[in-house]
Amino acid sequence: MATNSYFQNSIKDQNLISELNRELIQQAGQDVMYMPRTLVKEDLILDEDVLSQFDVKYDIEMFIKTFDNFGGPDDSITKFGLDVNDELILTVHADRFQTVTGMDHPLEGDLIWFPLSQGLFEIKYVENEQPFYQVGKNYVFDLTCELFQYSGEKIDTGVAAIDQIESENAYSIDLLLAVGGLGTYTPNEPVYQGGTLATATAKAIVSSWTPGTRKLRVYNIVGTFATDTYVTGDTSGANWDLTSTDDQLLPTVPFADNKILETDGDSILDFSEMDPWSEGDL
Repeated sequence: MATNSYFQNSIKDQNLISELNRELIQQAGQDVMYMPRTLVKEDLILDEDVLSQFDVKYDIEMFIKTFDNFGGPDDSITKFGLDVNDELILTVHADRFQTVTGMDHPLEGDLIWFPLSQGLFEIKYVENEQPFYQVGKNYVFDLTCELFQYSGEKIDTGVAAIDQIESENAYSIDLLLAVGGLGTYTPNEPVYQGGTLATATAKAIVSSWTPGTRKLRVYNIVGTFATDTYVTGDTSGANWDLTSTDDQLLPTVPFADNKILETDGDSILDFSEMDPWSEGDL
C-alpha cells in the first residue's frame, strides 16, 4: 500500500524542521570559526598530506552536542610529555554551512576554533545521517573533533590567538645578533639575508625578538643563515649582523634534551681529539 503523499516527505514539513533546527542552533549554540585545509604539497603515491595550510576562516554557529565535558580517552603522561586527547562533538546546520562557506559539507582534516577553551580542534569524522531522515531529509552535520596536534602546518588566519599556535609550536632556531644593529623586529614579519626577500639566500618568520640579549627566534626557515651577514626585517626595516645560530634546544618542545646531552657529553669526552675513545696513544 502506498504511503499518503499528503503526510509523508512533505516539502513544507521538511522546511519547517530545517528552520527549527537552524533556530535551535542559533539560540543555544556557540559561535566558532571553521578553517578549511588547503593542500600545498600532496604525496600522490602514498596519498599523504605532506604540507598544508590554513589561511581562510568562516564565522559560524554550532551546537555543542558534548554537553557535560570533553570526551575521548583520558589524558595520560607519556615519555613525550602530557598527552591530551580531548574530543568534542559539534552540530552545524547543513544549509547554514553551505551558505557561509560555499562548501557542500564539512571535511575531515579541517579545523574548528573553539573559543570557550581557546582550543583548535581537527574534524575526524563527519556524520550526515543523524537524526536519521526526519520526514525524508537530513538537516544537520555532526562533527566529531579531536584536539589539534600541530605538525608543521602554516596557519595564517589574521586572528592572533589562532596564528600564534604556529609560532609557538613550529620548529624554530635562535639567531644571536651583534651589537650595534638598527631597528626592532616585529613578531610574524619575514626576515631575510640577501638583497631582497624575493632573492634571499635565507629567510624565516619572526617568532620573538629580545633586544636585551639580541636574540631573534625564527621559524619557517628556508635556506641557511650565514654568520657575519645582516638579517633584515621585511616590514620593520630592522638590520642586525648575525654572529651565531643556536638550533639545538627547541624551547617549544619541553622534552627536547639534545643540547643537555651534548653539554654533558663534552664534559666527559674531548671530541676535539682524533680518537676520543683511546688513551692518547693512537
